[in-house]
Amino acid sequence: METGCESCFELGILTEKELKSFARTFSQCLAEGDVIILSGEIGSGKTTFVRGLVTGLGCSEEIVTSPTFTLMNVYACSKTVYHLDAYRLNGIEDVFYVLEGEIEDRNGVFVIEWGNLIDSYFIEDVITVFFEHEDEKHRKVRLRVPSKRVSRFRRCLNFGEYKEQ
Repeated sequence: METGCESCFELGILTEKELKSFARTFSQCLAEGDVIILSGEIGSGKTTFVRGLVTGLGCSEEIVTSPTFTLMNVYACSKTVYHLDAYRLNGIEDVFYVLEGEIEDRNGVFVIEWGNLIDSYFIEDVITVFFEHEDEKHRKVRLRVPSKRVSRFRRCLNFGEYKEQ
């Protein structure tokens, strides 16, 4: 993550329960068309984060499965959640194929695991959540929000409790 980022926030070292709780709160800040890139190694909390996010949008976390083999799962919550896995995508052409017209219509929220592999497609208009293994039960979590959306997230998440980088 770049240093001196004006819209980056250190969320701390979180347990699975705390990560889901943050994701539930985070889901209330989202607007139609938001793209969330989840970046971190295998087992770092990406799918766990999505479980908390869909719970915050009114769905059961049990509907969430890793989209590794399906490439995309769709959850019909209070906002439609398009849950993608970019690990197996071979580039921009695959992004267009998988998403078809959804992303152009800006209907729903797009959550992309391994999205760092295709983030150049989205330029600067993405929200990125970075996950790092701290130990077996804890993950270090950081958030980067596009500058033009940072005020929405500051208000919604009460960023006063988070350390800005």
